[in-house]
This record gives sequence, structure tokens and C-alpha cells, in this order.
Amino acid sequence: MATPGGNRLRALREYHSKTQLEVELDASLGIGYLQRVESGKVNYPERDTLERILAALNAHYTERREILELFGYVVDAPLPNDAEIRQAIEGCRADLQTAALPAYLLDCAHRLLNWNAMLPRLFGSKPFRGMRHVSMLRLLFDPDAGVTGLIANQEEFFPAQIRTLRYEMSLFHGEAWCSALIDGLRLQYPLFEYYWAASMEEPHQYPTAARPLVPLVLNLRGIGTLRFRLTSEPFAQDRRFRIIYYIPADAATIQQCAVWSENSRV
Repeated sequence: MATPGGNRLRALREYHSKTQLEVELDASLGIGYLQRVESGKVNYPERDTLERILAALNAHYTERREILELFGYVVDAPLPNDAEIRQAIEGCRADLQTAALPAYLLDCAHRLLNWNAMLPRLFGSKPFRGMRHVSMLRLLFDPDAGVTGLIANQEEFFPAQIRTLRYEMSLFHGEAWCSALIDGLRLQYPLFEYYWAASMEEPHQYPTAARPLVPLVLNLRGIGTLRFRLTSEPFAQDRRFRIIYYIPADAATIQQCAVWSENSRV
């Protein structure tokens, strides 16, 4: 009887229009071995063997993780490499450009990778000028970045942001980069340390919804008060990336976003 891992591996191979023989040759396997894995005659193939099969199929991160876990292996979650970042940027380009509200692309380390024209209208162009993969957490929690002072509901927004962050980081618990990220933020930014330490005293009840909404109120010079709800949309191809949307939460904010959207098309 075929196993879930074998079925998923067959589906991935057929999706790429490759025969079992082609994959076996590319992965340096014996003839007929892949058929035995897919049919369930080999229930627990060696991890190195699976890795070679997945490499032969050009499996992306999420496919690799899913299949390895189906065969009982624990999969690490390294920071995305440059090629994966470029793929994610290209994959979300159209979504960002067509969004009629502020939106941007983050990776699992909260590095800001791509954004649409509305985000600099909110935070000013300074934080985005000449910077590669700037930390969104730095923009929010470092007053010198110029964004912190715009946030009118800090006592509501920052605790919600920290709770969401702690839930997201639980998905990558044990990864060296994850611990280093949090330790660095706590050391460099007193505001982050203040709210992080406060969150440690709360009951461990983190948001479990796929798209937790975080309230954000901004006071912008020459515009006034804008209200948003932040929602996160993960990538189906790679859960280490996600798009953050700023959903207008009142009529004035909806109208302002409409003006920005119209101006960006001119």
C-alpha cells in the first residue's frame, strides 16, 4: 500500500512531467528504486536518498519540507538564500503592485524585501532609501528610524506586534538565526526589550489564526489620523515568506488610500 510520502512524491514527479527512470538517473539511484518508494514497498528511505530525489525534482523549500516530514524526518528552517528571495520577490510583484492599500513582503526574519508605492507614503522615503533587506522590526522599534513616532496607539500596537512575533517565531524554534534575531533586537532597541519583557509575564496564549489582525493608528503630518488592521498572508510555496497588508479600518483611511492608489497610476 502506498504511503502518504510516496503518494506526495509521485504527485510532485508527475507535476514536473518526469518519469521514474529520469529521476533515478538524475539522483544516482538504482533502477526501480523510486517505484518502490512511491508504491510503499520502501516505507522509510534514507534521508540522503530523499534529498537526492528532491534535488532531481527541483523541489522548493515547502515541497521538500512536506515530503521529508511525511517520511518522518525533522526539517530545518534556514534563512532564505538570495535565489529564494529573488523568487519570492518576483512571485509577489503583481500582488503588491495591484494592491489598493499599503503592502510589503517580509521573510521569516522580518526583513523587508519588497513593497508597493503606498508604504513610503505612510512612513516617508527615508527608511527605504538605499537600504537592502532592512529589518521591519527595526523600523518599528528604533525611534531613530523615524517610524516609531508616527504610531499613535503604541500601548496597543506594540504588545499585539510582540504577541504575533512570538507566535511566528515559535514556528522556527531551535533555529540559530531565530534566537540571534530576538537576542539582537533585545540588546539594540530598548523599546523592543521593554515590550518583549512585558510579554514574558503574560499567559502563553498567542494568536493561532493564520491571519492575525494587528491594529495600527498613524498620525501623519498634513494628512491626519489613519487607522489600519495588519493582516499576514503566507506564501503557499514557502512559508518563510509572507505579504503584510494594511487594511483601512475607517472611512477616512479608505479615502486616503484611494487617493494614493489613483496617484500611483498617474
